[in-house]
Formats: sequence, structure tokens, C-alpha cells
Amino acid sequence: MSDRLATRRVGTGPPVVLVHGGVGPELTWEQQEPLADRWRLVIPWRRGFEPSPPSQRQDFERDVEDLLALLADEDGAHVVGFSYGGLGAAVAAGREPQLFRSLVLIESPLYALAPEDQEISRLTRLGDAFLAGGQAPDDPDRRAFLELAGIEQGASERDPRIDAAMRLALGGRPPGEASPDAGAILAAELPVLVVSGEHHPALERVCDAIAERLEGERARIPGAGHAVPRAPGFNDRLGTFLDSAEAQRSTRATEAPPG
Repeated sequence: MSDRLATRRVGTGPPVVLVHGGVGPELTWEQQEPLADRWRLVIPWRRGFEPSPPSQRQDFERDVEDLLALLADEDGAHVVGFSYGGLGAAVAAGREPQLFRSLVLIESPLYALAPEDQEISRLTRLGDAFLAGGQAPDDPDRRAFLELAGIEQGASERDPRIDAAMRLALGGRPPGEASPDAGAILAAELPVLVVSGEHHPALERVCDAIAERLEGERARIPGAGHAVPRAPGFNDRLGTFLDSAEAQRSTRATEAPPG
């Protein structure tokens, strides 16, 4: 059996890799199908999410390896990373920016790029405690984290794929360990867009800090909580950014000296 990620490709045009977070691509990106009219969507299942190879836990470092291999196959692409999936995308961009046409980060918990304050520290603690496991179902920190993630407490009517993803998250590599090379991203003049859903003040501050450090565009698209790709207007904003990034790429290619 191949050790490479299972990947779905749909549409024509410049390639856009959509990297899901803690829930699989079927749910995360189901609203993005209309973008296939203009872009070639490359949608992998991250390691541990069937039908990709199994994994004992989520690990953004392994995501980096998988994503760079995928981008090499594609000869580069725009990359959109959602939540935990954005950690590997950002670290990969810092290591091999030449494989990226642009980088979009959607509520990715890149705490290493954010300043320390009380609310961000609490946000970090909530996520780390959930990943560590061992919380009782009625633990207040567990409830707060699931509410932030937009996951209902009661499991009776919840999509079983969400429960499977929650089990995979336990023991995962903590987001605070993800430290992308901002200098390399800036030196490559990589277009960056950072998106949030205006549903949690600490997440807004994290996203503000990421956009500032990476000198990226900043968008706030409310209406779907943490599930920002499902919010009204998300596809339009993403498409506008991708068009702009493609135009910048074409301009740089035209202005580059021969040889």
C-alpha cells in the first residue's frame, strides 16, 4: 500500500491545495466545490484520516513532509490551511517557499507567532488540555474547547466522522510547537491571507498577529463560527485573493531577468 496521502482532484486551472484540520475534507471543504470552475482543487486526506495511511495521532511535522511531497508532485500550488492543518502548511511554507504560490491560513493556532497575553494563554491551555486527553465529559475546559471548535457536546446526533477525528486528536503534537520561518516566507514575497470568523476574541488576536508577522492580508468572515469555510462570502474572498496572487506571480515572471 502506498505511503502517500489519498488525494482528490477536481476542476481545471491553477492548483489550489486545501488542507483540512481536525475534521476530514468531506465536511471541511464541501462548500468549496464551486471554486473548481476556476481552479484545480487538490484535496488531500491528512495522515490518519481514511483513506490516507493510518496514524496514531495528529502531527503537524508529519503533515509538513506529506504536504511538501504533494506540492513537489504538483510543481507548486496555492495552499489553504484550516485550523490544525494550517500549522503544517505554515511550517512547510517556511521550509520550501518556492513550492508555494500563496498561503492562506484559516484560524490556525500558530501561537508561536502571537504575543503572550492572558486570553491567548488560556486558549493555548484549552487546546493543549484537550489534546492531552483524560478529561471527563463534563470538564469545563473540555466544554469550552468543544464550543470554540463548534462541536456539540452530546454525541448522540453528532456525525460519527467528528467523533473519529476527536479520537485522532488525542495525544497530538501541540500547536504551540509549530514555529514557521517567518523570515523565509517574507524573503520569498509569498502572498499571505489570514482569515478568521469573528467568534472568539483571543483567536482574532492570534490571527491579527499572524497577519502582521507574515505581512499578509487580513479577512474576517463571520457567520459560521470556527467553520469559516462554510461562512457566506468565504469563497468570494478566497477567489479574490487567489486571483491577486496569480497576477503577482505573472508580473514577477515577466519582470524576471532572462537566463
